[in-house]
Amino acid sequence: MLGRRLRWILTLLALCAIATCPAAKRSCTAKNQAREATSLLEHLADRVSTIVAVTGKVPPTPAGPTPLPGCCEVGGTCRPDMLTWIAPGWRELGFSIDGEYRYTYQYLPDPDGQSALLRAVGDLDCDGETGIYELRLHVKGATVQRAWHRKNPYE
Repeated sequence: MLGRRLRWILTLLALCAIATCPAAKRSCTAKNQAREATSLLEHLADRVSTIVAVTGKVPPTPAGPTPLPGCCEVGGTCRPDMLTWIAPGWRELGFSIDGEYRYTYQYLPDPDGQSALLRAVGDLDCDGETGIYELRLHVKGATVQRAWHRKNPYE
């Protein structure tokens, strides 16, 4: 009797695992893809911090949104193209993406040179719901403080 119950419980657990496996895989894939935005915005923030250490201000030239049109309009993933990143603001930051990517990036400095906003906007599954990652930078002395804001991560 105990063996039969155990067999039913194990069967039920196996069915639950099979039923949730595709959803779990999609969730895991979305989280891995969303790391792109966090990683590249951190890289951009490091570039801004390096410039602030020398000049005392954030770079003054805005950049982006890049690329336009977004990645969903070209199949969901943008291919690397050096011409995409030739705008003066991106050159001033020394920024380009050399591999495939899924987000549109933007750099918005405040005119006073004491703060800037870095933004990544993407729709990982191209369903019309975008995820927005923003990193606000504030110059404090010779350092740059960072504050994150995320809306609809993993979308």
